[in-house]
Amino acid sequence: MGMVNSNRERKRVLFVEDYEDAWDMVGYQLEEHTLFYARGFDEGLRLARLGYFDIYILDNWLPDGSGIELCRLIREFDPHTPILFYSAAAHAKDIQEAICAGAQNYLTKPVRGDELQRAVGRLTAAADRRNFEARRAERAAILEEMAVRQAELREKSEKIRSRSVKATARAAFLDAGGTRGAFAREWLSMSVEQVCGAPTPAAMSND
Repeated sequence: MGMVNSNRERKRVLFVEDYEDAWDMVGYQLEEHTLFYARGFDEGLRLARLGYFDIYILDNWLPDGSGIELCRLIREFDPHTPILFYSAAAHAKDIQEAICAGAQNYLTKPVRGDELQRAVGRLTAAADRRNFEARRAERAAILEEMAVRQAELREKSEKIRSRSVKATARAAFLDAGGTRGAFAREWLSMSVEQVCGAPTPAAMSND
């Protein structure tokens, strides 16, 4: 595996291609990106599973498998990262199968000028827009989850406080000679707020 620069701010590209001459050409055209290289099907699949990338560029003819099958397998665990085919396989059937497997675009070699660079730019820009909307949805989900958890914590805290007050009140009532039935009936008709707002014995003696 080869790599060009390690700047984390750059788009990460996995290029699956067995001819190293193509590595140099793609590396030159995508010099503003961080490129990772795989020589074949197995290595490409392994890197795709282990790492994260902003776009996959796949050759269709690989020494140990098909680029289309690799595309299908990547889509099983990475459904949204753009996949671009860059291959000399130019038959209409190849292109159709690649798109059906989950690719967004198919360029046939040789490409003209900056066609590869522009294709990568369009696909990654579209992914950035989707990621922006996804981030908004993620934040909304987090806020909703936090609100639910806060409500659950408040409810739990109120129940605990209520149980604690009830236990204290019950002990005092029974210690003073009251009956269990009388306490149960009176407690059910009295809220915690009423209990907390009742005058203290000291205040009652001052009246």
